Amino acid sequence: MTYPTAKFLAAVALLGGGLSLVSAALAESPAATAAANVCAGCHGADGNSVATTFPKLAGQQNKYLLRELMDYKSGKRVSEIMAPLVADLSESDLAELAAYYAKQKPAPGVAGASALMKAGKNLYLKGNSKTDVPSCDGCHEENGNGDGKFPRVAGQHVDYVLDQFRLYAAGKRTNGARVMQAVAERMSEQEARAVAEYMASMP
Repeated sequence: MTYPTAKFLAAVALLGGGLSLVSAALAESPAATAAANVCAGCHGADGNSVATTFPKLAGQQNKYLLRELMDYKSGKRVSEIMAPLVADLSESDLAELAAYYAKQKPAPGVAGASALMKAGKNLYLKGNSKTDVPSCDGCHEENGNGDGKFPRVAGQHVDYVLDQFRLYAAGKRTNGARVMQAVAERMSEQEARAVAEYMASMP
């Protein structure tokens, strides 16, 4: 059995509401406790966020998720929301959280613009040779599950994906693969939305 570290319990207590959570942490994994009492407000207790501006974490690639959490902690990936939540957590604590969410079952995505589906699928699988945009499946796999280093994109919220495209294009998200900035810069807003809609439709 893995026991919670002192810092991890302290963070859960401070962020989630007190000693009752610390007691609960002794009965379940610290990652599950943090997920239920700290992360759930944005990402859902099982990682299936309801708010479309917050990413789904359920079923996300463990290696990728841990890297992103570490980047939030170091400041390499900037977020006023995430930074204070992970500041006092150790790498071991973050690894527990990443592993917890990676094991959760992702809920199906919701795609809205069916008219964009064909264009999105074509871009995802073939890219756009005219603008040197590579296909998405080279990194994220044909089924959208990713391969460890690269994230699962299947079923991800359209709003969140579009926001990340905009951050990459503006040079405000620099911690990811460099190819993403080039891709985001070369894609039109309509193309980005088409790909996002297709990703959301993937099971």
